Amino acid sequence: MDFTPTQGRYLAFIYNYTRKYGRPPAESEIAAAMLVSAPSVNQMVKMLEKKGLILRHPGQARSLQLLIPAEEMEAWIRRGRATTSAPSAERPRRVPAAPASPPMNLYILSTFLLSGPIGPRFQNKVIQRVIEIRGDQTLEQLHEALFQAYDRQDQKPYEFQLGKRSFDPDGPNYRGPAPPRGPEGTGDASTTMLDDLNLKPGRVFGYWFDFHDNWFHRIQIERIENAIPTVTYPRVIKRVGKAPPQHGDES
Repeated sequence: MDFTPTQGRYLAFIYNYTRKYGRPPAESEIAAAMLVSAPSVNQMVKMLEKKGLILRHPGQARSLQLLIPAEEMEAWIRRGRATTSAPSAERPRRVPAAPASPPMNLYILSTFLLSGPIGPRFQNKVIQRVIEIRGDQTLEQLHEALFQAYDRQDQKPYEFQLGKRSFDPDGPNYRGPAPPRGPEGTGDASTTMLDDLNLKPGRVFGYWFDFHDNWFHRIQIERIENAIPTVTYPRVIKRVGKAPPQHGDES
């Protein structure tokens, strides 16, 4: 099979990752290893599929399947290019190994529900969720993690408030869904990554969900570590207290 050196590096990563972990890599993990953007990986995956080098199932996580024989892939990895694509009179050229991916930031966030249409049986209760999220993931992805963590069903507008206090309407603030519909200067949660915010351990900010029912949450950066490449983020690692129903509880 014929493929370029760049395509070969992608194929080699998929091959080695699958052999090591027993499952194909996610596109986000390929992006981290290749030091490229997620859209670039997606474009490359489509090209490899078009050339018949891989098989994938759109919409299904970790579905990449290499269609190149293992011995051919091993030969390319050893010699720097696939033997089937090198003319016999041409001396094989070594392809530089892809640079090692730097560790990605992992933010560990403690989130607390402070107020909203909470019924009597939830009053004065600690309702906390601890979430891990990578630095290259967006505030929109953090919102989705919070939405699931607090057992909500109906999507509503939301805003992250990163001003001088836990809740500071004067901002800087980031709103969704995109495009933002808010005061001048309000950022777009769908394009703002955690690493864009210069967050430090101990930093506190607010999360406002549903501008009608006014669910307010306090978020604190507990610590910043290195993300594990084989773990899917964001993820909830701790739950304290049952979440109130989204549309209020009067019992």
